[in-house]
Amino acid sequence: MAQKSVIVVGAGLAGLCCARTLQREGHSVQLYEASDGVGGRVRTDIVDGFLLDRGFQVALTAYPAMQQEIDFAALKMNAFDPGALVVRDGKRFPISDPLRMPSKLLSAALSPLFPFADKLRVLNLRRKLGTRTIDEIFRLPDMPLREYLRKEGFTDAFFDNFIAPFYGGIFLEREGATSVRMFAFVFKMLSEGQTAVPAGGMGEIGKQIAADLSPGTLYLNSPVLGLLEERGRIHGVRLADGQSVDADAVVLATDFDQAAALAGTIIPSLSRVPIVWRISTTLYFSVPDQFYTEKLILLFPANNTLVNNAALVSNAAPLYAPPGLHLLSATVLGDPKLSVEALIAAVRTELGAQFPESDSRTWHPLRVYRIRIAQFAQPSGIWERLPAERTDVPGLVLAGEYTVSSSLQGAFLSGQRAAQAVMKA
Repeated sequence: MAQKSVIVVGAGLAGLCCARTLQREGHSVQLYEASDGVGGRVRTDIVDGFLLDRGFQVALTAYPAMQQEIDFAALKMNAFDPGALVVRDGKRFPISDPLRMPSKLLSAALSPLFPFADKLRVLNLRRKLGTRTIDEIFRLPDMPLREYLRKEGFTDAFFDNFIAPFYGGIFLEREGATSVRMFAFVFKMLSEGQTAVPAGGMGEIGKQIAADLSPGTLYLNSPVLGLLEERGRIHGVRLADGQSVDADAVVLATDFDQAAALAGTIIPSLSRVPIVWRISTTLYFSVPDQFYTEKLILLFPANNTLVNNAALVSNAAPLYAPPGLHLLSATVLGDPKLSVEALIAAVRTELGAQFPESDSRTWHPLRVYRIRIAQFAQPSGIWERLPAERTDVPGLVLAGEYTVSSSLQGAFLSGQRAAQAVMKA
């Protein structure tokens, strides 16, 4: 295979994976990133000794593409326990996976949140999906999640008290409008692996890949303003500093909106791709007391709640907080029309009412992240309308979760496929 020169635009997880794959096959790669660091949306800030992921994020270690690309042992993954702690009207109801935590079998069976028959349906669903490959899952008859669960006989109590807040925190919507294919995929991944974070923060995932690139590959603070085109072929990029850089191929590994801005006139069909971004808001607090001890995510199913899910992240990942303190993450779906101060006060009041043993006035706000490009909506019918990595324009390839699914798996897999598309061209 002849060596190619390739420019990758964007050092998010898809771009990093693509660049490393190409280098490992002997190709020359230049990776341009507009920001001051790698990882895209998967980055970690250090504030007062706390590790703050840019939005509450976790890695599902069963993701196949992630297993191929990441050395989990080197990242020292810290896992949450399977399940969740549902909080309603000041009461706490643990929801556990009895197959992975047999000691919790009795409490899982006796939980009053939904009928025992629903628990049997969950086990049956796990059996059915466990025998399917991921490709088979993404060929299931598509329909909205809520419609599928009703067809399977699940009660509204099961949906309202568990599915809505738990998968709402994953898909950033509580109505059950997400495709059953995406639900089935995530359900399978949750059943087969751990829900975990690296000891040093989610940002360590991108840093691990970047450290494996050849010296001189990565250029930070280097925005790409345009593509170089000649006779219908892309042959390089124009940088913000005015420099033009030639290459045999260009991989656009930015988020979808940036890719459309750069290539929309070259690939008019990009403007018809149904990408609608979901927004989330994450608040972090320094907490002096450990007001619950389980390594579980908190769910708030009440309809009038502001917070969808929360967690003392340091219960599972102690290094996320300095000694003697604890890190509380609270996720609000969407972007409430409140000032930062008003939002902090509302969240602190709401959570404080559910955990009266802790004085919420002592919870010190660390940072608020309003994430306008958190993930794209994935309703039924979207999969056949997503673009492929290979385009009809010679020299131009796309890489990004929007070509696969809005997940870490989607980002990694798209990066792998983009590299293959470059090498096969």
